[in-house]
Amino acid sequence: MGLFASFKVPVSQAIEARFVRAAISLENKLNGIDVESLAISDYSKQYLKDYQRKLKYSLQACSLILMHALQKSGKAIEEITIVDYGAGTGVLAMLAKEVGFAKVIYNDIYDISCKDAETIAVKALANADDYVCGDIQALQNYFKINNQYCDIIVSRNVIEHIYNLEDYFNELSKIRSKQLTLFFATTANIKNPLTVWYTQRIQRKVELKGMTSKWTKERDSLKPHLQTRKEIITAQFSNLNEVQIDKLAKATRGLIKADIINFINDYLKTNTLKSSLVSGTNTCDPHTGNWVEHLIEIEQYNDLFIKNGFTFNVVNGFYNTNYSIKWLNLITPFVNILIKKFGKNGVYLAPFIGLAGKK
Repeated sequence: MGLFASFKVPVSQAIEARFVRAAISLENKLNGIDVESLAISDYSKQYLKDYQRKLKYSLQACSLILMHALQKSGKAIEEITIVDYGAGTGVLAMLAKEVGFAKVIYNDIYDISCKDAETIAVKALANADDYVCGDIQALQNYFKINNQYCDIIVSRNVIEHIYNLEDYFNELSKIRSKQLTLFFATTANIKNPLTVWYTQRIQRKVELKGMTSKWTKERDSLKPHLQTRKEIITAQFSNLNEVQIDKLAKATRGLIKADIINFINDYLKTNTLKSSLVSGTNTCDPHTGNWVEHLIEIEQYNDLFIKNGFTFNVVNGFYNTNYSIKWLNLITPFVNILIKKFGKNGVYLAPFIGLAGKK
C-alpha cells in the first residue's frame, strides 16, 4: 500500500487496506471544503488551510498513530472507544471515525476549537460521537458520568505543550478503563539535533521577542514571555527594585503565574534563589502554562509512563515525501529509509516520535 510506504505498518494487510480507504476518503472530503465559507474562527481556518496544504502527510502521520495504538491495544476496531486528546481542528478524530472505531471522542481545552472542530467534521461527514471541551479532569468526568470505559487515548503535537506532566499522567492513570492504551506523537524530539536546533531558535524568539499572531489563540499573549513575567512580578511585588525584577524574571522561566508567585515568596523568605529546574531554552506562557515545544529527555517520558503504571516504548516517525518544494522530495524518502534501517537509533533522524504505553 503506497500511502503508508514511509513507515512500517504494525497491522494486517486487511486493516492496512481499511486505513488506506479511510485516509483517501477523508482526504477527498477535506480537500473539497471551502474553508473561507465555514462559520469558524480565523484561528481554525488558518490551521485547516495548513492541513489542506499537507493533507496526505498529515493523514499518514495520523494513520501511524492510530495503527500503532490499535495494535498495542489488542482489540478489534469495532470494540474500541478512542479519544483524540487536544484535538484542535479534529483531523485525527475524523480519521478514526472514518476508519470505523466503535466510539470516537473529540477533546480539547479550547472552547473555540471544540465548536469549530464539530462544524468542520459535520461538513466532512465525519463527526465524532461526542465532543468534550475541557482538560484531563473533564475527560475523567465524562467517562465517570456516562459510566463508560476508555480504551485508547491518542494525540498529535499536544504533549509538548502540557504544563505539568506529572499531574497530567497522574490524572491519566485515573481515567475509567479496563485496559488503557496511550499513543502521543510529538515533534519535540530531543534526540534529533536538527529538531533541537530549530526548536531552540523558536523558544529563544518567543522568550525574548514574542510570538507572531499566525498560530496563536485569542487568549494567547504576543508579548515576549520574559516581559510577561516581569509584568507579573512588578504587579505582585511592588517592593522589588528593577534589578531584582530582572533577576527573578529570568529565574522563573518556565513557570506559570501561580508558581512564579510561590517561587518569589519563597525567595523573599529564604533570600535564596532556587533553580526552577527548567532545562535548556525551554519556556512557557506564564498565563496559560503552554510550553513552546517543550524539549525533554525521552527518559523522563519513560519515567512518567512507568511511574503511573504504563509500559513504555518509542516509535520513530517519518518525513513528508510530498512537499510543494520538489527538491525536498528527493531527500526525504532516502532519510525515511535510513530511519527504518537504523531501528531504535532512527530516533536521531526522526522528525517526530510516538510515545506509546499500555496499562
